[in-house]
Amino acid sequence: MKAYIRNSIVIALLSIGLYSCQKAEYVNSFLEFVDVYFDADKTALRNNGAGALIAARYNGSPIEWDILSKNIRVVAGEGKFEFYDTRNGKVVAEKVIDVKLGSKETYMLFQPTMDAPVSFIDPSEQDTESPAPAGHIKVKVANYAQDLIPFENLDLKVFISYFDADFNTVVEEVGTIKNVKNSVDQAEYHILPDGLPNPLPEYAHNYVFEFVNGSTGQPLLNYGGTNYSNMAFSPAGTDPIPAKNIFTLYMISRETWGETPFFIKKGDTFYEIATSVLFEK
Repeated sequence: MKAYIRNSIVIALLSIGLYSCQKAEYVNSFLEFVDVYFDADKTALRNNGAGALIAARYNGSPIEWDILSKNIRVVAGEGKFEFYDTRNGKVVAEKVIDVKLGSKETYMLFQPTMDAPVSFIDPSEQDTESPAPAGHIKVKVANYAQDLIPFENLDLKVFISYFDADFNTVVEEVGTIKNVKNSVDQAEYHILPDGLPNPLPEYAHNYVFEFVNGSTGQPLLNYGGTNYSNMAFSPAGTDPIPAKNIFTLYMISRETWGETPFFIKKGDTFYEIATSVLFEK
């Protein structure tokens, strides 16, 4: 009888232990959370002057998305991520992802203007692109500011601007980007001299665009009646500084803070053509 009782107790303890192990394994599996990164910095819904107007759902339910650190924390496994316009709840992009433990992949969303669709683009798009030759830059530009640039064929005159040793501003033309396309997927790379002097400037240098009708040679004029130009990009201002000197840029129209001869006037409102770096390498 004692042996029977002892055996029964042993069996019961083993059963409890087995159940506990199975339960622990289940709980641990359930709690395996993974951070998935979604970068919305290059969307108009994120950068518009009125605050972030984009939010996320996971498998149909709202989920916290730290738009600054870019992470959404979910359980490992397959799930559907939806991104929606907070003004009307409309889904603007979605992606089904089988989330793996240890994954560090970042998904990048792109929307140049409020009227444009939101799409996913590959942040490593330039990884396999050959570097610019020594003393040159390799630039791709897309024009999403057609409302301010009434040219069927757009050329960009490119200038370098920097301070010399005496702190005088030096501006020199380095080349022309011809036949600028109206979308990133159609844009082509152009190789231009970097225009940098020897020795290099002590302070950061910038590249400046002027806008020219490729068919007539006529420049785009500002409100003051002179050639309109904008500060396009500054390689030293990117982090990390590009090693291959490759840049993908896009241009949009942006309402400005007020009136000045250097802006473009359309109706009663003043605008500028803002250039942003989409990728650099």
